[in-house]
Amino acid sequence: MGPKKGGQAGGNKAKVGKQEAQQNTVHEETDQDQRLQAIVLSDSYQTRFQPLTLETPRCLLPLCNTPLLEYTFEFLALAGVSEVIVVCCAHADQIQEYIANSRWSNPSSPFTIETVLSPESVSVGDAMRDLDAKGLITSDFLLVSGDIVCNVPFDKVLAEHRRRRAKDKNAIMTMVLREASPLHRTRARAESAIFVLDEQTNQCVHYEDIKTRKHQITLDPEIFNKHTDLSIRNDFIDCHIDICSPDVPALFTENFDYNHIRKDFVHGILTSDLLGKTIFAHIVTDNYAARVRSLQTYDAVSKDVISRWTYPITPDSNLLADQTFQYQRGHIYKEDDIVLARSCRINSCTVIGAGTVVHDGTVITGSVIGRRCKIGKNVLIQSAYIWDEVTIEDDAIIESAIIAKGAIIGASSHVAPGAIVSYNVKIGENIVVDGNKRLTKYPAGEERNINTQAVGEDGDGYVYEDDSEAEEDDDYEEIVNSSGLVYNMASLNGSDTSFSTTSTDQAHRKPRRRRFSTASSNTIASEESDEDSFLREAQASVERAIAENHDLDIAALELSTLRMAKNAQFHEVRAATITALIGRISHLINSNTLKARAAVESVLNRWGPLFRRQVFDQADQIDFLLLIQRDCTRRMQGSSILLHAINCLYDQDILEEEAILKWWHKEPQRTEDADMVKVGELVPRWLEWLTTAEEESESE
Repeated sequence: MGPKKGGQAGGNKAKVGKQEAQQNTVHEETDQDQRLQAIVLSDSYQTRFQPLTLETPRCLLPLCNTPLLEYTFEFLALAGVSEVIVVCCAHADQIQEYIANSRWSNPSSPFTIETVLSPESVSVGDAMRDLDAKGLITSDFLLVSGDIVCNVPFDKVLAEHRRRRAKDKNAIMTMVLREASPLHRTRARAESAIFVLDEQTNQCVHYEDIKTRKHQITLDPEIFNKHTDLSIRNDFIDCHIDICSPDVPALFTENFDYNHIRKDFVHGILTSDLLGKTIFAHIVTDNYAARVRSLQTYDAVSKDVISRWTYPITPDSNLLADQTFQYQRGHIYKEDDIVLARSCRINSCTVIGAGTVVHDGTVITGSVIGRRCKIGKNVLIQSAYIWDEVTIEDDAIIESAIIAKGAIIGASSHVAPGAIVSYNVKIGENIVVDGNKRLTKYPAGEERNINTQAVGEDGDGYVYEDDSEAEEDDDYEEIVNSSGLVYNMASLNGSDTSFSTTSTDQAHRKPRRRRFSTASSNTIASEESDEDSFLREAQASVERAIAENHDLDIAALELSTLRMAKNAQFHEVRAATITALIGRISHLINSNTLKARAAVESVLNRWGPLFRRQVFDQADQIDFLLLIQRDCTRRMQGSSILLHAINCLYDQDILEEEAILKWWHKEPQRTEDADMVKVGELVPRWLEWLTTAEEESESE
């Protein structure tokens, strides 16, 4: 009996041990499933930042004096990532060295970090196939580029993705998309796409990369049978932030023709009848997400970081251990140990790095100045990006340009908007660098002689020219126009010039409130919601233009594009613009910055010409006057604002005498309530002046 009992006890122990091992395995698998990996693609597989990226990878280029990769890592830390894999192609040695010396390699780092070399990859697809071959992906992972700036809380996005995956293993991807107007400045102009989403679930049922000259897309009729409520969206900023299942790299391996993550992979998955995989979208409305994928977006994201749209990721958050930025009023950020001459002027939206010296008479506005720069006397720097250790000699002018580390700009030289002066290039004295020029220290091909016409007799550098994108892309001209630091407005299809010549009938036509939806019902509540949405976005657009001193044409173009995207009336455009401008006037008055007349003239002399694109005939002028009058009823000193606004707009020929008189004497809405009557109490005095001036003119 003893041996039998002993044998049974041993068997029970074996069973218990096996059960414990199985439980431990389950726990390990569960922990691994909950773990979030991140794949960072350090290479863009593009040439848009050349010649800068001939020497430095895009992810290490400075944005507001901080390498782009730092913003990406900061986002991943906030997202709760536990393991980061950085895929390196070009300049892999620089990236590895940077990471090894960064705080992210310290034991206190919130995630482990590993670099993987993929020297043969020429596309995202190649990198994904390489990762699949190495077997590094073991759980759901976050796929991002090394050039993103994002403050989106990620717990909700990840929870939604995991809930979907628990119900359906075929839900392989969640794309994070930021809602924005079609001409929002952080949206890459040359890269536009259509997303067709199920309104109820945010499942993406169709994706199409559209070229600027393409005017239509084709949808499979079967989509409408499976999904009764669809929205067709072209108002997203797509930063290529995706949560992917481990199936995604394998699908790239199975499909060797997949190179691009969107126009190949997403489009291919959604149009395949065999795979049965699904892709969803998470739409961000309240937070910030952008990708620095072109020089145009480099400029836009820099401005957003300086203006604190990316909070808490701002210059004074000092992402690097040795940074000492402090915030000052007017979005000015200064590090320690800078020397500013008493007569120099540092205007709003400017960043200045440590060790920089600025001499007498120099004016810097809306620019980023790196560390250890030497800026001479009477220099003008406006909307420019000056990297570390740059020397700018006396009387030079730098406008909307990038001057890379170690470059020298000679006395009295002018670097025009859009130019790029790469690393260690020297520009001689009295040289004009045209806006379409990109200068580099390295000669192309057989060229060995310094290009003295471009850099001067005592200069050092060559004109950089790149033919690769022209050969690869049918829309190269559009990419050139839109990927530069300064966008070529004249080249944009459907420019605001054509919008402003809209016929009167079209200007007053009823809007179609059914925004690309297949839903059969269209309630009054949804109409009101659409109108409110447009008014809010349009007002914010004008307010942003004022705050950041945008060019008038750009402000008008964004309004016009937003109007067409939302199918809004010009009445609504006028209402939103008036609310923003009168609000600005009221702020100047209430803050004791300016008196009423000066405040009105300051704002309307600068921004009043916007109304030339919104007011076309006498009926529009009367509607315009009623909108101003109504807005002034809720403002302190509204009577004075109304009086001076009418006078200013009359002087600008936006309002005509006949329309003003008709509004005052014959328009019943002008006196429909006591507030409207009261706010107009000063107008008769102005009308009396107008009549007297007219009589005197006639007598002469």
